[in-house]
Amino acid sequence: MQDFEDWDTDTDQVRTEPPAGRQTLVAILYYPDILDLRLAGYELERFEELLVALDSATFKKALQISSLLRRSDASPIWNRHRCDQIELLVLDSIHEYGLAQVPSLLRKILGRVYEGEMQNFLTIDLVEVFYWAALAVVARDYAWRDSRLETWAEYLSYPVRNVFSL
Repeated sequence: MQDFEDWDTDTDQVRTEPPAGRQTLVAILYYPDILDLRLAGYELERFEELLVALDSATFKKALQISSLLRRSDASPIWNRHRCDQIELLVLDSIHEYGLAQVPSLLRKILGRVYEGEMQNFLTIDLVEVFYWAALAVVARDYAWRDSRLETWAEYLSYPVRNVFSL
């Protein structure tokens, strides 16, 4: 079991051990999801930095994310309810460009990082903000079609940029 007495170091992991003896992130990736993502126009490598950061998230950073999501006064420039609204605006926009299945595939792929007994409120919060960051990547790719997408992408990716410095 992990010792949380000295949790201000960046070496502690949210996950105490890899699931089912998995040593790498590659073992969780479900190949049909990768193929569907490729068919939709995206390679998994486009989200590699986000996947690696999510897989190696520390307990301290997970607590920061959870605090940001659960307290309305956590940040004067960002709030979760507005982010939920912007998520819907981005989903509507990218649906117009033929990318309707990309968000659900991204959520599935990110959700596989913490499966089974590892799911708790911290890991669910981490998956949520990394989903928003992945959605922001897609929005930035299509910002040339609609300038609002760049602004929305900045807002969606704020928690990951702020806490994980990505």
